[in-house]
Amino acid sequence: MAMILSVQQIKYELLLYIKEFGGRAADWKVGVADDAPRALFQENAVDEKVDIWCWKPALTPAAARTVYRYMTEQFHVPPAERSGEGRCVFLFRKGAV
Repeated sequence: MAMILSVQQIKYELLLYIKEFGGRAADWKVGVADDAPRALFQENAVDEKVDIWCWKPALTPAAARTVYRYMTEQFHVPPAERSGEGRCVFLFRKGAV
């Protein structure tokens, strides 16, 4: 089971991920789900071996939504085409080299 992270920890880790793997914020997508692997690999068609992705569990769905709003409104990461409700925040970039 993954470690539950605070809102600030998740924000920090997602921003570090973007910095580490590069690209503009607009090159990434962010979403919320209860089942992050399903949301990433099935619903958003992220290639587990080729694309860059991560997900972080928040304490509550409200905490996940707070991170999602920060990433979309303050950092301007576009929302994933398939995002829902839940306590996991996921981030991905397709077609990265």
